[in-house]
Amino acid sequence: MRPMNLPESALAPLPLPTPALYVLIGAAGSGKTHIATAFPRDWRLSLDACRQRISDAGDQAATPDAVTLFDAALNGRLARRRPTVVDATSTNLADRAHLVKYAHQHQLPAVAIAARTPLALCLARQAPRPTNRQVPEHVVTEQHAGVPTTEQLLKEGFDQVHDATDLDLLRLLLERSAAAGPNALAAVRAAFGDDLARVFAFDAGDRSRGAFVVAGRQLAVRWWDEAEPYEAHWEARLDGTCPGCGDGTLWVEVTSARDLLDVYNGGQPDEPVCDVCDAL
Repeated sequence: MRPMNLPESALAPLPLPTPALYVLIGAAGSGKTHIATAFPRDWRLSLDACRQRISDAGDQAATPDAVTLFDAALNGRLARRRPTVVDATSTNLADRAHLVKYAHQHQLPAVAIAARTPLALCLARQAPRPTNRQVPEHVVTEQHAGVPTTEQLLKEGFDQVHDATDLDLLRLLLERSAAAGPNALAAVRAAFGDDLARVFAFDAGDRSRGAFVVAGRQLAVRWWDEAEPYEAHWEARLDGTCPGCGDGTLWVEVTSARDLLDVYNGGQPDEPVCDVCDAL
């Protein structure tokens, strides 16, 4: 799978410089995280993600420690001239001044991207969120009122200011995703989750077989689609050989991480099949 990189030529038509510090500005619920998704994952810094690393994304008491973590990551990236997207409300003047200062200290341009979503929509987007992620209405209203004009942002020292709707960020995301090519691990991730997908390796030259491997221990699986398409499924290899023919390898259908754990512990979540006698 090719890396999901983003060359300077991809940003030029927007136009956005790179490397740079891209600061998203908008109230909670304005769509900043969707905007950030247009950029490569390893460019993005989120205060919510830093809180999650320390405690819980909605734990406001963890904010001081989260800011420390956030600032360390930001300084480290900018010192190495790595393009960085800040996914935070940034509706507070002091927060923006802090970010502009960091960018210019490292001789990088500071680019503001404002999400000027209507207040009613920002508020409506709070309802389906988990309780610990909902932002109170008065806070969202204050944040919405705090989004500066383009002129104000330029006076604050931003080198470029853009409204998010003026940038074709969907095209940017489509071009980046197309350049990355198909995700060979998509089916593994869909069935068994992100963490297991990270430790999965395909067999050399055979994308229908592979294994989950951690510190020398492994569990082999294969993708079985010789029957009708709607019967295609993952199978995990059981220990030992087939008791019927004495030669074949036994496989059992698995549909989830729970099934994989059952097999790993010596269980059989479904009726096993032999790749010799059942194939005859």
